[in-house]
Amino acid sequence: MGKRIHTPEWLDLGPAHYTEEEYNDCLKQLNRIGRFLGGDRATMRAFNTLPKPPTSILDVGCGGGQMAIRLAKRYPQAYVKGIDLSEPAIAFSKKTLKEQNPQLQSIEFCVPPTAKLNEPPKSFDVVTTTLVCHHFSDDEIVDFMKRSIIVAKEAVIINDLHRHSFATCSFSAIAPLCFPNRLILHDGPLSIKRAFKRDDWMEYLQAAGIPNRAWSLTWHWAFRWILILYPGKI
Repeated sequence: MGKRIHTPEWLDLGPAHYTEEEYNDCLKQLNRIGRFLGGDRATMRAFNTLPKPPTSILDVGCGGGQMAIRLAKRYPQAYVKGIDLSEPAIAFSKKTLKEQNPQLQSIEFCVPPTAKLNEPPKSFDVVTTTLVCHHFSDDEIVDFMKRSIIVAKEAVIINDLHRHSFATCSFSAIAPLCFPNRLILHDGPLSIKRAFKRDDWMEYLQAAGIPNRAWSLTWHWAFRWILILYPGKI
């Protein structure tokens, strides 16, 4: 598969392309995809590599909020903040939290005031993001890396897709049966084509001025990259 494409997904184009019911079901299906296809497991393995449990976590582009909720359950002593530019996603996250996890007190969801990451310097131990970077342009990814290493004290954990023809074909084959949602069926294969090969990450890291000692990149099944940035080593 060649270079990443930049064709917008329906999710990026907004509510004119889907109903509220379709959108909410899409958030549920994305949660299932993360659980059943190994994406969530890859992020949790990355957290396992940290030298100590984090006391504050920022989940950028939190979507339906399930990853933030899982992190809040795993680290009950931590403050977890989920942010997303989509007001419906934040409303869904708050509803899920209230109905399914009312015992979690140190977690909040909100729409940030700007599209660019703009939290105060060193305000969170860990900044994490899942399946967000492929929605960005190349320049936006580099900008996000630069901003995230300012906000994070310990680590930035980026989880995203591996651009591969087998991933596209296999997802297209299983999605109608396993994740039957119009948005998922359209955007899923497109997401993979917008995603990354190892060389892409190398170019972004170089452009962001992040030295080799300050990052690690690992591949996880099924077709996920985990990139960890270490601000303290920069």
